[in-house]
Amino acid sequence: MATIETLLARNKAITHTPLPYLTELRAAGAPPPRTLIVTCVDPRCVPEAFFGLSPGEVGVHRNAGGNIRLALRDINILDTLFKLEEIAIIHHTDCGTTHVTDEKVRASLKEIAGQEHHTDIEKMEFGSNTDMKASVKSDLEWIRASPFVREDLKKGCHGFLFDIKTGELEKVETD
Repeated sequence: MATIETLLARNKAITHTPLPYLTELRAAGAPPPRTLIVTCVDPRCVPEAFFGLSPGEVGVHRNAGGNIRLALRDINILDTLFKLEEIAIIHHTDCGTTHVTDEKVRASLKEIAGQEHHTDIEKMEFGSNTDMKASVKSDLEWIRASPFVREDLKKGCHGFLFDIKTGELEKVETD
């Protein structure tokens, strides 16, 4: 198991190749990344590995379940900076969000927070899932209907389900 201490020790052992600042990339006329991947924080779902990506090639946003709604803020920032052309929404099999319910997370939070926060906790949603393919479809439908995403970018949104056993990506379409 990796701890912060072991991660820092590994970092000292790695030879870092300096990456250019955004201003340097712009001055050199380098094309910015135009694709964003929105995926899960699960350490088994690593698009840099299953796509063979290099630093700076695409943006990758991670959150529990790869929830597109939670990524909207970052999508808007990156789109303002780079004028994104495509978004790949990638969920995966055996996602942790299928193993926990919103009720279970709420109960856990109630143990941490004082009684005065219980009403707020009851209103919280955490994105538990029972069907990851349906979750990808729901995310595609949501982003394509969002008033906060450019029409051109909506056309470039694609959904996939990553199989953690086979490494295969299944394209997911909305009905």
